[in-house]
Amino acid sequence: MHHFRTNTIFDFLASQSKPVMEIELLRFITGRRRMPQNRERLFALHFSLYHALYRLKLEAGRSGYYLNLDPLRIRLIQLPGPGSCHYYFADSGSFCGMAANGGGRCPFHVEDADSLGKPSFDPLYEFYTNEENRTFGKSDILDKLMKGAVIYALKKGEIQKALDFFGLSRPNLKTIKKRYWELAKLHHPDLHEGDDAMMKELNYSYRILLEVFVI
Repeated sequence: MHHFRTNTIFDFLASQSKPVMEIELLRFITGRRRMPQNRERLFALHFSLYHALYRLKLEAGRSGYYLNLDPLRIRLIQLPGPGSCHYYFADSGSFCGMAANGGGRCPFHVEDADSLGKPSFDPLYEFYTNEENRTFGKSDILDKLMKGAVIYALKKGEIQKALDFFGLSRPNLKTIKKRYWELAKLHHPDLHEGDDAMMKELNYSYRILLEVFVI
């Protein structure tokens, strides 16, 4: 496992005026233009980088910075003041910044205000901060795991909504499947007072979660 310094990453990201891709950050921090072709060595770099990034996310947060960890749009940016909207645009790497009435959201983004102080389970944090997972470079399920990580980054809002629907805070594959069958018995339209619309939402949420939680 490589040990990347969080202050070095902070300085680089803070100097950028727009989001950067993971490959750009890896090139900077390793000093190499080409990444290893060997899957295990490449995963070791990826895991080491995100292990450092999740540490940095906590450190930066205490200093008033937000760190977006989407592998296609990594961005470190200072949080706006309490009177400005904290809604983050991932594509541009900027906050809305319009006047907010104490809730951290402007009138256009007020529907998202309740999520500001809402704790949410981040499976990627759980994965990347556990150093034992660096051995996943040798695992047969690595491809599925990495695909799930990308899907989580791109569909985080949908995944959180699905977790809320399932009523799960610390999910894994086993608990998701168990909860699905419990809810299916409750919502299936052919059973007692089931609801077709709820069953469709259940199935959609289930498919989303299975794409991400592969272990």
